[in-house]
Amino acid sequence: MAVCELCGREEHLLAVEVESVEMSVCAECAKFGKVKARTSLVAFSQQRVSKVEEPEFTVTLDYASLLKTARESRHLNQEDFAQFLNERVSLVQKWEQGTMPPGIDTARRLEKKLGIYLIEKIEKNTIDLPLNKSSKRADTFTLGDFVKVRKRGK
Repeated sequence: MAVCELCGREEHLLAVEVESVEMSVCAECAKFGKVKARTSLVAFSQQRVSKVEEPEFTVTLDYASLLKTARESRHLNQEDFAQFLNERVSLVQKWEQGTMPPGIDTARRLEKKLGIYLIEKIEKNTIDLPLNKSSKRADTFTLGDFVKVRKRGK
């Protein structure tokens, strides 16, 4: 079942030439043009299936204090700490001030080097519902809708 380009119905489609334009239309709309091929065009149904999403990760809110305590426990100043992490001093300063969180990849690397936890998992609760099969029309704007709008405007 596919969507008719003229009226929006979900039916088996025919290849029809309407006003020198080849379109995929239902059997009722085929009368507005010349049928190019008798074979009906069948499209795959657009059934949504529940997806298992990969969990998203984010940096913890207290990353600044965690990084600062990790640095202080090693008795390092910011310059030496930046050199230990192979990062710029300005970046370490921004992390410790809390103005710029490290990226996920950088946070993972910091976790391994420092032995602290900076990343937390965020689970999304999404519900995918199957498409409504009872409706005969699609929710998209079709050429037939455009013609109806133009007729009402005159």
